[in-house]
Formats: sequence, C-alpha cells, structure tokens
Amino acid sequence: MSEEQAENVLTLREAQTLCRAALRLLRNWGLSNDDIQALMGQLPEASRLDFENEQQQPNEDMIVRANLLLSIHRQLRVLFADKVQGYQWVKKTNLTFNGCSALDVMLRSGVGGIVEVKEYLEAEVSR
Repeated sequence: MSEEQAENVLTLREAQTLCRAALRLLRNWGLSNDDIQALMGQLPEASRLDFENEQQQPNEDMIVRANLLLSIHRQLRVLFADKVQGYQWVKKTNLTFNGCSALDVMLRSGVGGIVEVKEYLEAEVSR
C-alpha cells in the first residue's frame, strides 16, 4: 500500500462516525427506514443502532454512500442559510430532475443518483 493510499484509509472508529453522521442526516431529512436503507445500502440489522457498538463495521459501499450524502449536505448548507430548508429541498420537486425530487433520483438510481444530485449541487454552488 502506498503512502497516499494509507492516508485515505479510515479507521474503524472514523468509518463508524461517518456512517453515524450520514444516518443522522437522513433522519433529519425525514426519511422512512426503507428510504434510509435504500440510500445507505444493505444495512445489517445491528447497523440501525448507529454503529454505537464498536464491533459493527461499515462496509466499503456504506462508507462511499455516507461520504456522498454528507457531501450533498455540505453543498445544501452553502446554498441555504437555514438548514431546515436544505433538509426540505431533498423532497421538493425540481425541474432539473424532470419534476422529480432529489430523493426520487437518489432512490431510483442508487449511488449513481446520489452522485448526480451531488454534482448538480456542486455546480449550483460554483455559479
């Protein structure tokens, strides 16, 4: 493993913290457990406890999804001074997504949809 790769490896504690933050974000968005499950990937039943147990280990897919979702949150915080507006934006229809909400796009297309929403928001922030 190169030094650069070693720097990009999360410790178990960091991975748990990242996933815990993403799960908290999804709850703040007011999502159902089914929607949370779909956005975070296949969570083992124990993982629904927010990774409080030190033995619970998020898999690579969960870590990628959590990172992308938190990136979306960061972009929304830049765009909306009121964080509640950002939370609500996720469920509002958007002409950019052909009248669907960002949540619809993410649920329909999985990681690809999450990336699509993230890239859209990054473009909006850079305007």
